[in-house]
Amino acid sequence: MDQSQRQFLAETEDLIEQIFDDLDELREKANDRRDRRELVDRIFRRVHRVKGSAASLGLGGLSEIAHEFESLLSAVRAGRIVVDNDVLGTCESAAVALGESLQLASSGVIEPSRQALFERIRVLARVNNAKASLDFLSVLNSLPFETGQSSLTDDEKHRLEQAVAEGDDLYVVTTSFDIASFAEEFSRLKEKLAARGEVIATSPMVGAQRSNKINFQILFAGASLDVADPDLADFVGMGIMRVASKPETSASDGKAEPGSPSRQPAWGGDANSLVAGLKLTTSSSLSNFIRTDLDDLDRLISSTHDLFRATAKALDLALSPHISNEVQEELERLDVQIRRSFLSVEENLIGLRMVSIAPVLQRSARAGRAAARLSNKEIDFEVVGSNLKLDKLLSDSIADPLIQLVRNAVDHGIETAERSVRSPERKRGMVRIEVSSEGRQTCLRVTDNGRGVDPALVSQAAIKLGVIGKDTLLDMDHSLRMIFRPGFTTLSSASTISGRGVGLDVVENAVEHAGGELRVSSESGRGSTFEIRLPATFGLLLSTTVVSGGYGFCIDSAHVVNSEVIAANRIQKSENKETLLSESGILPIVRLRNLLGQPAVEMLSTDLVHIITCGFPGKGWGDTRQTECVGIIVDRVAGREEVLARNLGRHSSRWPGISGATELRDGTVALILDLPRLIQGVVTDN
Repeated sequence: MDQSQRQFLAETEDLIEQIFDDLDELREKANDRRDRRELVDRIFRRVHRVKGSAASLGLGGLSEIAHEFESLLSAVRAGRIVVDNDVLGTCESAAVALGESLQLASSGVIEPSRQALFERIRVLARVNNAKASLDFLSVLNSLPFETGQSSLTDDEKHRLEQAVAEGDDLYVVTTSFDIASFAEEFSRLKEKLAARGEVIATSPMVGAQRSNKINFQILFAGASLDVADPDLADFVGMGIMRVASKPETSASDGKAEPGSPSRQPAWGGDANSLVAGLKLTTSSSLSNFIRTDLDDLDRLISSTHDLFRATAKALDLALSPHISNEVQEELERLDVQIRRSFLSVEENLIGLRMVSIAPVLQRSARAGRAAARLSNKEIDFEVVGSNLKLDKLLSDSIADPLIQLVRNAVDHGIETAERSVRSPERKRGMVRIEVSSEGRQTCLRVTDNGRGVDPALVSQAAIKLGVIGKDTLLDMDHSLRMIFRPGFTTLSSASTISGRGVGLDVVENAVEHAGGELRVSSESGRGSTFEIRLPATFGLLLSTTVVSGGYGFCIDSAHVVNSEVIAANRIQKSENKETLLSESGILPIVRLRNLLGQPAVEMLSTDLVHIITCGFPGKGWGDTRQTECVGIIVDRVAGREEVLARNLGRHSSRWPGISGATELRDGTVALILDLPRLIQGVVTDN
């Protein structure tokens, strides 16, 4: 794949994501005439760009989908099709098809037939077009002569046709104004009417008997008008005649008419198409492109040039045959400057790898809404933390697992209204997708207010699968572990979304492959929280380097409160626990060798001991309201330095308490200790 194709993938992927966002907004603002038109126009332009780019690169399948999608949008723009659930659902299906086609194009796979989607688009346009044309002609014939077919411009006829297609109420408003003040009064009336809908056409005339008056007939489309309306009552002599009104919905509306497309679910497509949309592979990026702000690149270029000048000057001084005290001082100053500059450039380069997490969160929420519509569940989705950035590789790797967790919350967590156990004041379900930064980790949580994990239900399913013995009842902890078992499900039958037992175990494997960790907590009747914890791929860390068992290890200096050398006899032993009496009280003591499983060494009471005092979040893991301190005995404290921390990829989860690795200044490799995780439980046990 050449450079132009890779760039096309990146740009088209962004366009499809924007189309999805616009469709979400269009669904929310379908009743707002002005916003609706702007959104439809924007979607049309984006689809047209995809079509043109795909055609230029010879991607016929992608271009054909965009062409059919564009035809549907053209009919909507022309007012021949009403923007309803069927149209919105078909647009979403077309956007899903664009994403699938893009992914297939990137992998070179032969694209499947899209004729079913194309036929749905064509039939939808044909049926709506015939109905709209019939309604438009009948309305046009019922208009007064002054605002009828002969007096309307082509643009006004087009706007009237749109209003008829969209089912707006139509009125002819008659009024008159004094010639001296008609401009001001007429503008005020148009402003009042525009707040309720759209003024399609105006027909001014001067009566022969009242030459000091200007009469107006105004063709208006929008909300209901009444001369008794307080905002309109001060316009003297106003008359309002209704020409057409929105048809009332009847019970027969849900039945398919001969020759019309069969009724689809509210989202506008069949179940298989929806599931395909939820598994859309564009959830993880198709390219390694990262868009970078030019200002950031300019700053990086300037920093690199400053670093070059400082390094060149230092080399010139170092190569001088005579190094005076002044030169030595200048070299020392440059040494500090160069080290600081290198770290700054390194930090800027790391920043270039960071991308916004917002698209991943929005895709997850969109998949959840689609699943909720298919399941006929009333669920609100809340997204928190969209402003955070994440390394691109991690962002791509957790996109699909996050979607699966959201779908799991919709299908397993939230019940339908008829079977809901939620409190009366909270009738609707809620799924919260949240991302936050906690130290060197990024934490993503999916929380729902549904039924939670029911140990009795999990036990029944486990007994049915033969995993546990008959009449065995699992507790909550064992139940939470059981739901991650491959092939396990609590559903009696598979739905189009889940129920085949291939969900959470796949999520767990994907998260671990990314070097992360998946946690879950639940309370019956109150909901569940699934938490993905991800380590930083790269990051600069001010670390304290310690030696234990002949190996170097790095500890985040933010955790180090104090470092000292004490006599071994100051450490007191009691019931296999060691403590140290310090100024702040009794300090629990642990040995790094024991934490790391290294061989212990015998110490005499007269030996000196290197001990570092570390503070970390105390009782209740993650609770930052109080800080507990613990003393850690090490073989030696080597010093402090700023290091480039790298995570260990999919191997990270195998070694709890190890958050990454780095290369020290002397060239040796050292593991970075996740101190809070490593000593978790030590303080509370003491």
